Amino acid sequence: MKKFFLFLAAAALTMACTTTQSPTIPENLAGTWSGVIEDLGLALTLHLGDTCTVDSPDQGAFGLKAEIKDISEESINVKFPEFHAGLKATLQGDSLVGTFQQLVIQKRIAMAHGPIVRNRPQTPVSPLPYQAEDVTFNNGDISLAGTFTLPDSPRDVPVVVMVSGSGQQDRDETLMEHKPFAVLADAFARAGIPSLRYDDRGCGGSAGVFADATTADFATDAASAVQFLRDKGFSKVGILGHSEGGTVAFMLAGAETPDAGTPDFIVSLAGMADRGDSTLLRQTAKMLELQGAPEKVATFAAKKMYKKILKQKSVWMDYFVAMDPAPYISRISCPVLALNGGLDTQVIPEFNLEKVKALCPSADCRLYPGLNHLFQPCETGLSAEYANIEETMSEKVISDIVSWIKGL
Repeated sequence: MKKFFLFLAAAALTMACTTTQSPTIPENLAGTWSGVIEDLGLALTLHLGDTCTVDSPDQGAFGLKAEIKDISEESINVKFPEFHAGLKATLQGDSLVGTFQQLVIQKRIAMAHGPIVRNRPQTPVSPLPYQAEDVTFNNGDISLAGTFTLPDSPRDVPVVVMVSGSGQQDRDETLMEHKPFAVLADAFARAGIPSLRYDDRGCGGSAGVFADATTADFATDAASAVQFLRDKGFSKVGILGHSEGGTVAFMLAGAETPDAGTPDFIVSLAGMADRGDSTLLRQTAKMLELQGAPEKVATFAAKKMYKKILKQKSVWMDYFVAMDPAPYISRISCPVLALNGGLDTQVIPEFNLEKVKALCPSADCRLYPGLNHLFQPCETGLSAEYANIEETMSEKVISDIVSWIKGL
């Protein structure tokens, strides 16, 4: 699970770049304002000009509609109708300071002129010492686009298909300017391991309708990627999946009837082994507890929020809450590397990593203390920390994955 904020989930459904005519903007407020919503860790960028729009750059959502309800030289009241939110702020020195509100959520935000700039030192920068080419492959009538990274290696080396977590993701699995799959592909290529990463349906260069798909559909996309690499002559093709992608890896490796899309090995990065409904309840309760709620209150509130989520009637959610990866995991016979961060608050290790080990005793299961769901070193594991941590992924985790794959 990666799409976990109410604001993020709503914005992810409204990617259309719509605008609305803005009233006259005072000169001192005109331009771009950016800030981070406190406690959520999400950046918000407001563009005030002839038209008024808002971006959620950490979620890859840009050009969303913003409607100014009231504005003066000292204050602004703006609504974001596509995700039922708004912002009220006043000018304090060089900053706009106020409150972001979405439904029952109210959080402080301080915004400064200009875009958010973050340091991501692990993101690979050209020129690179290996080939990286854009490719397309098909899953039935759906064309999927990705990047095939090919070092100077023979065709009998292991090759990796990367499968992203929940929510619409690009081929780099970009989140809050982190690009974990680009970082992994770079490390793999430098170690002589080819890899393929691709845009989810309806994202980037890939066709298809993301909103109509379930985890089972995403599994067929990943199987098509495996087949694509086999057709290129690779004899040992594996899947590395993060979060929901890890569950996809379990599903394909534990298929009742293996076929050309069945991987020869899998790497699960915080893959869900527990039922979907249990995962949602536990991660919500854990988040509330870490924010100070007593355990009983957190559990009660999590159940209330879960019921609200079910009322959304999402095709993906309906499938997800009923999904049980256990039967798949128990059938897996290929090599498995399953990893979890000890402070993961979304795929909690004691209910997932331990379950993988119990269901598949041959799996190499590793717990990394002090790391979160993205395998970053962290303080609490709460998702609000993700954006402020410069390291995209622990170098220790990357090194361990590379060593394990090269040892196959």
